[in-house]
Amino acid sequence: MTLLSMKNIFIILLFLAAVLQTNGQRIYEQYTKLNDSLRYGYGKNDFLPYGSRGYTLILPGTTNSTSGMILMLDDNKINLQDSSQKQYICIQSEANAKDFAVLYISTGIPVDFYFSESSVFFVDSVLSNVFVKYGLPNKNIFLLGAMVSGYRALKYIEFCKNGKSKFNPDIKGVVLSESSIDLVRQWYECQKQVRDHLSDIAFFEGNFITYLFKSNLKETPVTDIDKYIEASPYSYFDTKMKKSVLFKDLAIRAYTYADLDYWFSAPGQGVYDSNYPDMSGFINEQKLAGNKKSELIVFSGNPADKHKTEMRKQSSTWDLVDKKELMNWITNQAK
Repeated sequence: MTLLSMKNIFIILLFLAAVLQTNGQRIYEQYTKLNDSLRYGYGKNDFLPYGSRGYTLILPGTTNSTSGMILMLDDNKINLQDSSQKQYICIQSEANAKDFAVLYISTGIPVDFYFSESSVFFVDSVLSNVFVKYGLPNKNIFLLGAMVSGYRALKYIEFCKNGKSKFNPDIKGVVLSESSIDLVRQWYECQKQVRDHLSDIAFFEGNFITYLFKSNLKETPVTDIDKYIEASPYSYFDTKMKKSVLFKDLAIRAYTYADLDYWFSAPGQGVYDSNYPDMSGFINEQKLAGNKKSELIVFSGNPADKHKTEMRKQSSTWDLVDKKELMNWITNQAK
């Protein structure tokens, strides 16, 4: 075989690989790197650099039409090639197989709680532009969020339900995974993290979140609980539960990990030091509001597994989710 023939075969193989990749997925990205930084403490070096704002759109490559969209709201550009990024909800394969588009939108602000409405307006604007640019039908939109991303999902839905969206997306449902959505409970959890100082990570997280809440809400739940309730999509301490009605027509799933044999009896850890109260409380209030499409899925370990000796991170709850079953549930809700 001549060198020229080998070269031609190599080119053909590359072309075929590219075609196969194109047929599997079509990926479009547009981001802008931000040069600002976020102060997270009182020290002179307590700053986090901003990330990139923009979007990543993943379309199924086998069809020109889509049945719906899965939307995730992040705080930085995602790296689809980095499988170690556990905080990202990777469901594009399962979603594309059901002819659903997948869209990640990032504001570029670290740990963005959407305290500034400019973040929510940015999300709304990008979502509108993406639908127009790629000719996507405004139907069957489901928001998915793990950890803070779940909080953002509910805040964006709240924004839309209050008539502030210019795009008015057809949101059919929301899926939460271990999301802390009650800022009152979270504030008290952070105080305990700082007070107990059981680990450097927990101590840092407690100080970090406390500072963000204080600098943006200007108060604490002790001095003005109403500010924290208003910033929360759900709060156990909201005696009027005025926000439940905003979500009661949506299909909702909430995933959480609650191992009574370990997590709730671990040294220094109790029920209120996890996100279980937020997930279970939110679903309970939805049922009380008349939402018949809301459900809580609770994972737990067994006495023989490694969770007895090693704390399962709340951020890893998404790993336990059956993604194919979830997409089947989503497509059923979209009918």
